[in-house]
Amino acid sequence: MTDEAEAQIEEFATQSRALVGKEVRERGPWNNEASLDAIRHFANGIDDDNPLWLDPDYAAGTVHKKIQAPPAFLVSVLYPILHGAPVVAPLSSLIGGVSFEWFQPIYAGDTLRAHSVVKEMFEKTNKAGRRLIFIIGEFTYENGQGETVATATGTMIRTLQEGSSLMYDREVTHYDEAAIAEIEAEYRAEKRTGSDPLHWEDVSPGDALPSMLRGPLTIGDMVAWNAALGPSYRAGRLGYLDLLKAPHNAVITPQIGLPVKNSQQHEDFTLAAGRGMPGPFDNGVMRFAWVTPYITNWMGDAGFLKKLDCQVRKPMIYGDTIRYTGQVSDKGEGGSVEIEFTGLNQLGEVASKGTAEVILPAKS
Repeated sequence: MTDEAEAQIEEFATQSRALVGKEVRERGPWNNEASLDAIRHFANGIDDDNPLWLDPDYAAGTVHKKIQAPPAFLVSVLYPILHGAPVVAPLSSLIGGVSFEWFQPIYAGDTLRAHSVVKEMFEKTNKAGRRLIFIIGEFTYENGQGETVATATGTMIRTLQEGSSLMYDREVTHYDEAAIAEIEAEYRAEKRTGSDPLHWEDVSPGDALPSMLRGPLTIGDMVAWNAALGPSYRAGRLGYLDLLKAPHNAVITPQIGLPVKNSQQHEDFTLAAGRGMPGPFDNGVMRFAWVTPYITNWMGDAGFLKKLDCQVRKPMIYGDTIRYTGQVSDKGEGGSVEIEFTGLNQLGEVASKGTAEVILPAKS
């Protein structure tokens, strides 16, 4: 590392350390209200077609009596990541993980607000000798009555981007027709507990959750996951199944061999390489939002997602899939059930890892 580069990273570290304990707001909200349109756009964007978020008639027949917002909807109220001090330096950004704790559901019509604080800043050095700066942000989300709906923690990792060197360098995966047919079969087999209650007494440590596949990742997914306002777009699993009904809207992306909507042909591998990756890639907030259906589909309409911690172990680059598997790890009082999950990419690498806690109803 040159003296100039060392001075740049030191300036960033010093100024970021001075922010610890202070309230910092880097961006405005996408949403201040959980409107029906915003909920629908967000649910479609994270590939979650649970009718509890989307169908007023269905929701009226549940214990909630009205539409809920997906738990991850709060990331559209305030993005749960802080980047540290704004300095002039070629810094790369990698999100290490996002965790939430919810205290009450989010219902259609709720007004929402949030604030953020730099909780901690620390440094590590990786095996290659690269200096890594960790910025830990703490976020609080409130409703219109001033009640805390949830709190969150986001971990941002900043390091100097050195020339055109890639931090993660491998080929983009190409899928043949047989592989895509297997992906489609798994999409169609996805299960949801829904309105048939899953009770606390019915689960035991060691019980497996049904697996869930997400990807192959496309530009459409990266655009749509946070589309909590603006035109609704269904990417991912839902977008693929839509295209089977309207194949005239599809084109094959040559890099991965997957049909996508024809308006999504603007991937930029040159830009991605400038940010340290061989192709366009997701971020940790997207990863967190995408994994929430894995838990909410299993727990059913009567369950409550209390905690979710999703850690990013590998970037998910253009064309990657992640298959989530998990199991019940423990049971506690008050309907509490703890879950551990792992997401493996198509190469068999651990791309995500995390834990969750849900509250399930008792049979009594």
